[in-house]
Amino acid sequence: MKRLNDNQQYRETIILYKDQIKKQKKQSTSLIINQVLKACIELDDIKCGKDIHKNLSSYMLNNQFIENNLIRLYMKCGDYEKSKQIFLNSKNKTTPMFNNILNGLVDNNQCNEALNLFKDNNIPTNEYTFSILFKICSQINDRYSLQFGKEAFNQMPKNYYNSIVAITSALHMFTKCGDISKAEQLFNQIKKKNLIVYGAMMNGYLENNMEQRAVDLFFQIEKPNEIILNIFFNACAQLKTKNALNLAKNVFDQSIIKSNDLLLCSVLNMFIKCDDLENAQILFNRIDRDIIAYGSMMKFYNIKNQPLKTLELYQKLKDENFKPDKIILNLFFNACAQLKTKNALNLAKNVFDQFVIKSNDLLYSILNMFIKCDDLENAEILFDRIDRDIIAYGSMMKFYNIKNQPLKTLELYQKLKEENLKPTEITFVLLIDACSEIGDLSLSESLVCQIPESFLSNLYIRNALIDLFGKVGLPSKSKEIFDMIEHPDNVSFAAMINAYGLNGMGIEAIKIFHNIPSNMLNNAIYVCVLNACSHSALVNQAQEIFQNIPSDQRTEQIYTTMVDSFSRVFLFDQAQKLIDEYEKYHSPSAPMYMSILSSARNAKNILLAEKIFHRIELNFANNESYLMSAQVLLANTYALIGEKFMSSYIRMKIKPSNTKNTVGCSWTVVDGKVYKFRAHDRSHSRSSEIYEELDRLTKNLIEHGYKYDESWITRELDENETTQSVLCGHSERLAIAFNLIQQPIPDRIQIVKNLRVCGDCHLVIKLIAQIYQRLIVVRDVNRIHHFYPNGKCSCQDRF
Repeated sequence: MKRLNDNQQYRETIILYKDQIKKQKKQSTSLIINQVLKACIELDDIKCGKDIHKNLSSYMLNNQFIENNLIRLYMKCGDYEKSKQIFLNSKNKTTPMFNNILNGLVDNNQCNEALNLFKDNNIPTNEYTFSILFKICSQINDRYSLQFGKEAFNQMPKNYYNSIVAITSALHMFTKCGDISKAEQLFNQIKKKNLIVYGAMMNGYLENNMEQRAVDLFFQIEKPNEIILNIFFNACAQLKTKNALNLAKNVFDQSIIKSNDLLLCSVLNMFIKCDDLENAQILFNRIDRDIIAYGSMMKFYNIKNQPLKTLELYQKLKDENFKPDKIILNLFFNACAQLKTKNALNLAKNVFDQFVIKSNDLLYSILNMFIKCDDLENAEILFDRIDRDIIAYGSMMKFYNIKNQPLKTLELYQKLKEENLKPTEITFVLLIDACSEIGDLSLSESLVCQIPESFLSNLYIRNALIDLFGKVGLPSKSKEIFDMIEHPDNVSFAAMINAYGLNGMGIEAIKIFHNIPSNMLNNAIYVCVLNACSHSALVNQAQEIFQNIPSDQRTEQIYTTMVDSFSRVFLFDQAQKLIDEYEKYHSPSAPMYMSILSSARNAKNILLAEKIFHRIELNFANNESYLMSAQVLLANTYALIGEKFMSSYIRMKIKPSNTKNTVGCSWTVVDGKVYKFRAHDRSHSRSSEIYEELDRLTKNLIEHGYKYDESWITRELDENETTQSVLCGHSERLAIAFNLIQQPIPDRIQIVKNLRVCGDCHLVIKLIAQIYQRLIVVRDVNRIHHFYPNGKCSCQDRF
């Protein structure tokens, strides 16, 4: 039986034992029991070992060798309590028995119990005991245990310093606790260093981010084995320097490791971490690839923005009959998301439809792919299928915000509350952004009341709230929140300046700007303050700010906002000079020309409008979107000066274009619900009441001196249309009329419009505010108008 065990023929040992029991029908000797127990331990045949234990006599149970093997047996099956019981009940505790119980507890992740057992016993120790102790202290890895291990090392008999087992374990312990000087001292004392010692020291260097020392030590080794080579390549990978890469290449070329796939994968990992795509590809094509190698290379291609190569590898992996795991599929869907093409999306859908995915991580990856590919329909379908957590809700909320569907974001908020999920700070930032888009004060205040008190000190939430209250026309509330921030960042300053700018409070915006430390000024802040100056006609202040911006920091956006400042007050020569200055060193900018063209329309300056339009045609012939917008502005300019024929002619040229016009739309909130109106909309259930109110309103307006300004009708009328029917059907008038039929009429009427308010509507809303003695707040695409009960507008008619 001993010979069989020595030859690792453990099954034959057990068979021989069972035959002996059947034939002799008497108790086996202690030597036989020991051999069969060893075989059971090696084979993990716990059942056989337990059966043998059950039938042992009390005499046999007191045999220290049998006790030792029983301890090993029960430790092997994870029953460390049974092992401990055998050890504690033993009358013949030996050092090997003590070592086995300690080692078994370590293998069963019971290091704290092992350390306590070590302290509570006075059993003689040997070098293996100290080796296990140092291993225990390394694995617990807290201050107390490491200090205990150091003290034990100082008390260790000097003759154990020649034990490679004990010294290597101590070396590992010292590097684990960051005491590299002690580890190096110990390492240098070892006269006959073997590869295990070198490996322990190199690993210690790696664990303490001292990769260069690991590399230097490698070159002291005469014949490194595969383990040492693996550590070396990992050190080079962590260094990521050109020199380390060259050293690694030289070692790789000189080493005979071509058949070791594990080591080759380590070299591949090094090439990847060192960003060496060329050598990574060469090696990947040479090695006997496994699923891990495929995953590493696919991830590298994704990082290098080569998603097509990732998809090629995925197909290759399938051709080699590998079954894609969760990691591979995740990388595949990420590559499809990077491509964002219809073909990639279809490919992803085909893969998605072929297998049953149960991993939520992977489903989130697919959801992320649909979002990145702008596929709202499939994102919604998948979102309804998955086991949603707060992160999934956040992803979907962000997508709805990007798609300008803030109402759906708010609907998701109700849904996550029903599912008893706790919103995070990020969730509330997304909800605040949705309310900012809707632009209603009452709805916003309702949400803010639900934000936990502990979240209100979060800087991201405070910045979002500053932006929110600015966009709902309450900049005083924005300032109140801004003043609560002890250390505002550049986002805080930009949000506050923008809140003032939107609401026509340019002077206040400039005051905030001048309080910003110079090291915090950035492009966003400059653009916000110049826009604020532009909307308040503070052109001199804008010029002063612009001149103080370092020339190398004047971006296209900054130039555009300054051009806009000049154009809004009809200083077209200065605007053109600024464009000429910009174009000395840059390509022409469409937004600058569009700004002048828009103001030329407002000034009814057809000569300038034609000139700028032709410049746009010349410079941006391939940009259909800008060309169409420019044609509309030019047609509007002709219409404003009464040239309806020319206006219609230009519009006829637009019609064949594939680009769709933006449909005018306004929305308002009544009793917590958002109502949308398009121009001449009759889809509302109370449309008849709304249009009756519009008729009454029109008569009332005429009695107060109102006259239709038909110049704002930029097209020829159809046979069944009149000036009144066209102008009264504008979406913001329908939204206001809807508010006026409420009982009672709201004190504050709030409207958001996706286009610019026309001049005729602007005049009408001023009169309505005065007649009904209501504050009417209208946010259009450019700014926020506060129509006061005194018949004035905060924009001072600069719209």
